[in-house]
Amino acid sequence: MQRRPFTTVLVGPSALLRHGLARILEAENFRVIASGAHVQDVAPTSQHQSLLLVIDAGDAPNAALAGIELFKKQHPSGRVALLADNYIVGDMVSAFTAGANVCFAKSVSCDAFTKALELIMLGETILPPQLLAVIGSHRRDLDESSPIIQKMHRSPSQPTDTTPPLSAREKCILRCMADGDSNKLIARKIDIAEATVKVHVKAILRKIRVHNRTQAAIWAMNNGASLWSSVPSSQPLMDVSPPPTLVPDAPTEPLQLPPPKAHCTHAKTPSLTNIASVIRKSVSRRTQA
Repeated sequence: MQRRPFTTVLVGPSALLRHGLARILEAENFRVIASGAHVQDVAPTSQHQSLLLVIDAGDAPNAALAGIELFKKQHPSGRVALLADNYIVGDMVSAFTAGANVCFAKSVSCDAFTKALELIMLGETILPPQLLAVIGSHRRDLDESSPIIQKMHRSPSQPTDTTPPLSAREKCILRCMADGDSNKLIARKIDIAEATVKVHVKAILRKIRVHNRTQAAIWAMNNGASLWSSVPSSQPLMDVSPPPTLVPDAPTEPLQLPPPKAHCTHAKTPSLTNIASVIRKSVSRRTQA
């Protein structure tokens, strides 16, 4: 059964660029219903169940941000994709704060462009690697006085003053998720049932207040230091059988312990490469569904 096309509106100063985008999108699962230079000129008044705005920042990023805010006010459930000449961190942060769900540089390939749009129409938000690098490596260098940065710090997906009370098993599974492992692979690594892994994953998402595995991996990257340091040095996930009862005057034999089951190492924090791997797997699963 073929899925209904995504209703799309194109906005930008270049009519040639809008025409090219319309040709690309209409060849995929998108239906362009309006195109124009400004949001107020083309945004439909009817409430579509799923409406996508593709807006080109051009040479006026502030006008594009105002257009995004206007669109989100008219269509709170709508999705927004921003096209820009380059990835500029300040502009990207402002765009996501205004309501964008993905930001593209105009050098993006057609396939990556359409697949990412399909993913955000399924409810996801995609952060560019450049923004992830800033969040992961240079958070202290950000201007704490900026209202935009303060809004990001107050995001529900960010931790509060205390780390959520995750159990040792949940921390182990979260580390595997940050490494990009599937539920089946996690179950094999720590020798438990895949259904049990699914229960733990749901509990982890609820405790750290995120909605999917990608957000959980990003959360783990940002909170790795406090998360892994709280794990005891012992290995609670290792199953060691008790020694046999000693019998007086009986011949002794070397104690044979069963091989330890695989467990997670908490020595290092998940890297950006692992986060990118999680995002790619998420995109693959969404597009194959």
